[in-house]
Amino acid sequence: MIIKQVTVIVENKEGKLKEVMDIITSQGINVHALSMADTVTRLIVDDPEGVKEILEDQGYEVHLTDVISVKVPSRPGSLTDMLHRLTVAKINLEYMYAHASGSGMIFLPSDVKKTDEILKDWEE
Repeated sequence: MIIKQVTVIVENKEGKLKEVMDIITSQGINVHALSMADTVTRLIVDDPEGVKEILEDQGYEVHLTDVISVKVPSRPGSLTDMLHRLTVAKINLEYMYAHASGSGMIFLPSDVKKTDEILKDWEE
């Protein structure tokens, strides 16, 4: 399924990620997934457009990106099967991280729409 991801540039300094989380949670918005590397923080939230606006108002650089969210069955080989389907279709993955529930993955493929079509019937 195609969803919106919030990408925030956060200074790599003690307390800065907490500051971002405080801003988001003070609005009653839930964070479903988070990935952080250096200054790039990627979030899956209830209200991506609202979070973008709130964080920009606080001076943060924020971007919205279409990504894929997919449930991965908890059995050996299920992730491999998904990756095989994408490889056969010549789709590259820019990055991938786990959903906080532990039952899914978030990723940015080279072709979001094609990936969504390929994986439509794959999820259980």
